[in-house]
Amino acid sequence: MMQRSLWSIDVWSVHHSKEFLDWMTANHPTILIDFVLAGCTGVAQSCDVGIQQPFKHVTNQCFVEDMVNMSLTQIDKGEDITIDDRLPILQNVSLRWLWKAYEALNKENIVKKVSCPVI
Repeated sequence: MMQRSLWSIDVWSVHHSKEFLDWMTANHPTILIDFVLAGCTGVAQSCDVGIQQPFKHVTNQCFVEDMVNMSLTQIDKGEDITIDDRLPILQNVSLRWLWKAYEALNKENIVKKVSCPVI
């Protein structure tokens, strides 16, 4: 007997599209998909609210900080403001964003606050 996994995901339109569900069935037949009702993410997907949202918030703050600093440096030099969004540049700076998010979330009280609901 094959072991199966349950994946609880939100009802985002892409998630319940025929294309996605057919692809999941063909490529990941052992994963059962359970849709979380709209408005219930905070209850049924506590990690989404307690970890992923703060993670995205910190990385976004770091991104904005880097773009502002890059722009201010260009202004100080009398240059036109251009945002360098090439992949090699973003790969280098994104490491700081990830580290800052890790530092912000790697706290026992935050991790304990996010509990898995009994379903």
